[in-house]
Amino acid sequence: MEEFYRRLSSSLPRAAWAQYGITLLLVGLTALVRHALDPLLFKYPFLLFIPTIFVIALLFDRGSGYLAAALSGLCSAWFFMKPEGMLWIAEPGDRLAFLIYLGVGFGIAGGAHALRRANERLRDYSDRLAAANEEKDLMLHEIHHRIRNDLQQICAQLTLAAHKAGAGAEQDIVSGTIERIGVLARVYVRLRRVEGVNIVSSKDFLESLVEDIQLGVVGVRPVAVIAEVDDADLDMSVAVAVGTIANELITNALKYAFPDGRAGRIELSFHKEETGCVLRVCDDGVGMLSERPQGTGLGGRIMQLLALQLRGSLDIEPRPERGVKATLRFPCCQAASPAGDGPAVC
Repeated sequence: MEEFYRRLSSSLPRAAWAQYGITLLLVGLTALVRHALDPLLFKYPFLLFIPTIFVIALLFDRGSGYLAAALSGLCSAWFFMKPEGMLWIAEPGDRLAFLIYLGVGFGIAGGAHALRRANERLRDYSDRLAAANEEKDLMLHEIHHRIRNDLQQICAQLTLAAHKAGAGAEQDIVSGTIERIGVLARVYVRLRRVEGVNIVSSKDFLESLVEDIQLGVVGVRPVAVIAEVDDADLDMSVAVAVGTIANELITNALKYAFPDGRAGRIELSFHKEETGCVLRVCDDGVGMLSERPQGTGLGGRIMQLLALQLRGSLDIEPRPERGVKATLRFPCCQAASPAGDGPAVC
C-alpha cells in the first residue's frame, strides 16, 4: 500500500492550476454520483463528499482540500438541500448541519495534509536510514576485507617461521596456528549481515573448508575428504568454533589415521536435529592406537575448550569396524553476546 501511494503521488502533477483542476473534476464526479444515488441518500447531502475531501488533501495539499470542502458545500446547498437551485438554506437545522459540515470538511483537509507531511518526513527518514545502513555495511565489508588480508599476511609469516623451525613440536604448534588463523580468514570471507547480526552459512563455509583441505593438505595422497552439510545460519563466533574443531579433526585424521601412504576416506557431516546441531567427522583409518593422544595435545585441548564455549560436548571414540568417530553436539541457537551485538541466531 505504501509503495502504491508513493508511485501514485509521484505521478501526479505539481503545478497548482493542475491540482485545482483535478480537484474540480473529482468534486464534480462525486456530485454526479450523489445525484444518481439521491433516492437512497436524500437525507445525507454531504456523505459522499467527505472521502473525496480526504483523498484530495492527501494527494495534493491543504489548499486543494479546502477548495474541495468549499465546492462540495456549495454543491450540496445548490443541488441537495431545500430550496434546491439556490444557495440559501431554508431550514435552521439544515443551516447548522451545513456549517458543521464545512467545519468538519476543513478539519479533514487539514488533518489529511498533516498526515501527508508526516508520511513524507517518515519516508525521507527511512531513505536516509537505508542509505546510512548501506554505507555502514560497505564500511564493514571494507574492514572485513582488510582483516582478511592481515590474516593472510600473518599466515604467510607463520608459514615461514614453521619452515625455519624444522621438524618437531615447535613446527606442529606453528602449523596448527596457521590452520586456525586460516579458519578465521574463511569466516571473514563468507561473513554477511542479516538484521544487524554477522552470520555465516554453514553449508558454504564447511564445504569450502573441506575443499581447501582436500586441495592444500591432502594433495596427491589417496585420501578422500567428503562433506555433507545442512544449510544453517551460524553466528560468527559459532562458525569460528565449529570451523576450528572441524579443521582440527580432519587434519588430525590426515596426520595419524593413514600412515605409510594408506588409502582412506574422511567424512564430515553437519546436521540440525531436534536436540541441537551435530558435527561429525569419521575416518576409516587405523583407529586409536593408544589412550594417549598423538601429537602435542594442544589441538585436543583447544577443541574441548571450544566445545565448552558452544555449551556442547565433543566425544572421540573408535568406530566398531575401523577408524575413529568424533561427534560435536551443541545447541543450535546461541544467546546474544554479552556486549549485546544482536539477537540470538543459530
